[in-house]
Amino acid sequence: MRTTCWLFAALWLAGMSSAHAQRRFRIGPTYSSLGLDDGSGASHTFSAVGGSAALITGDDGETGLTIARYHDLSTDKGIRRMSLFALDSYYYPVGTRGVVAPFALTTLGLARVTEGDSLCVLFITCSATPPPSSQLALAFGIGVRVNVGRAAAATVAGRFLEVPGSQIQAVEAVANASIAFGGVRQGEFLEGTVGPAASVLIPISGKLRARAPFVGARFRRETKRAGTLGLQIDFAPLKITAACPPTGCEEDAILFAPGYERSVRPAWGRLYGEAGFLLAGVYSQGSDRGIAQGAHGGLGADFYGGALMWNVNGRLLWLQRNSGENVFAVQVGLSLSPRIRGTATAH
Repeated sequence: MRTTCWLFAALWLAGMSSAHAQRRFRIGPTYSSLGLDDGSGASHTFSAVGGSAALITGDDGETGLTIARYHDLSTDKGIRRMSLFALDSYYYPVGTRGVVAPFALTTLGLARVTEGDSLCVLFITCSATPPPSSQLALAFGIGVRVNVGRAAAATVAGRFLEVPGSQIQAVEAVANASIAFGGVRQGEFLEGTVGPAASVLIPISGKLRARAPFVGARFRRETKRAGTLGLQIDFAPLKITAACPPTGCEEDAILFAPGYERSVRPAWGRLYGEAGFLLAGVYSQGSDRGIAQGAHGGLGADFYGGALMWNVNGRLLWLQRNSGENVFAVQVGLSLSPRIRGTATAH
């Protein structure tokens, strides 16, 4: 189910792009820094270099290819190296034009991973340079693009990165500077918005609880069809209430919750129902480290106030932990963003 959820995530973001290409292309180097926890819970920082190329495929979408080399990712003086070949999907709710454009990012890729533990290296009880293996790489996060005139662009993003089948589950910061080519076509732009969000988690069942309120960002974009596409990405500080691992009861996760909204629009704002799938990337050491998956659904309301739009929402979350336990909770949240205009007839 985990791989299926990731495929849906990639298709969900890729499907937001218009079929009319804008022919705007960029290419340039990338640099990233990521943190990995060792078996005791201590964090180690590593860096990687590479290159990225991306093509704007519509008013709200961009598709790219990134190649990166992680020369050393070992947390125990062993061997851990990775070469990553990744397909990136960028979702821009307010479009790619303008000086600053926020985006949500998903990545599917092929990772060539070389791993050998410290005993192999120190005591030569096995091959000191094991052969690399091919693994699926998965990532999601948020970032911002800065357009420097017509000739250049730069992006900075934070994302959760996992390579299932390896010890790589991390939060990564990625920066890219690119030279831009091609003309910008205006296209058929539908309104979108993004803003900060905060929420609390009310447990129903299961052994996971929130240590503090969640904070993150809420994306929203109108579509040409009936309905609205939403996405919320949260930093989630969690704790396990029973059977804690040796590293402790606390863990940190990134929640990725895209959804489809149907609404009615009174004069003061919008009432809507939403449903979608849920991914939780747990990057701290512990029994849930990796990706858990599930679904969410609920109700919300937008309240217009001049140029701003307040949102309140409540939704039921279902999350399946790595142990197989099903966790149910209610997430109640509040967000603020610039108001979407010109959509009074949409539903």
